[in-house]
Amino acid sequence: MLGNQTTVLLIEDDEDDCILVRGLLAEASNSKFKLDWVRNYDAGFEGISRREHDVYLLDYRLGPRSGLDLLRDLKQHGCDVPIIFLTGQGGYEIDIEAMRAGASDYLVKGQISSDQLERSIRYTIERKHGERELKRHRDHLEEMVRERTTQLERANKKLRMEIAERKQLIAQLQDALARVKRLTGLLPICAWCKKIRDDKGYWNHVEAYIAEHTEADFTHGICPECVKRQFPKRTVDE
Repeated sequence: MLGNQTTVLLIEDDEDDCILVRGLLAEASNSKFKLDWVRNYDAGFEGISRREHDVYLLDYRLGPRSGLDLLRDLKQHGCDVPIIFLTGQGGYEIDIEAMRAGASDYLVKGQISSDQLERSIRYTIERKHGERELKRHRDHLEEMVRERTTQLERANKKLRMEIAERKQLIAQLQDALARVKRLTGLLPICAWCKKIRDDKGYWNHVEAYIAEHTEADFTHGICPECVKRQFPKRTVDE
């Protein structure tokens, strides 16, 4: 808007209709309008694409190509602006098609009063503003959902990795425990020969019993007391 003025671009190939629209806008009692006019398809496409106006009045007939063609082309280019479609009398199907193609409202030329045009322009601008705000909030919400989804996916991936690592650790511990053989409880050992009785009642040498029930291996040597007892004429160092 320019100050308190609402800027309007009219795409209309008939100068008489342009004069009519200009007069209706001049008669508006509650708003001030600044009207610009272009008369063909190409100029209309360029003018709307620049988005320099608050609202656009688009006529159905634009020479070889129609206002519907222009609406469809604008929609394909992602141009989302408040457009009021102007049609002749009895163009209901065209009006509906225009709304589907992106027009915010439509008016029948020859049946428009100054108040109707003013109200349509005001409501069209407000509606488009509301749609943009809704889209902005929806896009923001979708972005938040995408970010939260990404965070959850990362957390789930990390959790799955931790669970896999724990399972691997548990498996390693279970494997280690399966290999460990421990001696617990009371061992029946002979007080004289030091043999140990196993669960089947057989007497085994200490080293044989321990080797069977643990992971320990034996290396044999001789202690100083046994050296003196078995080899009294030798010293330990020999």
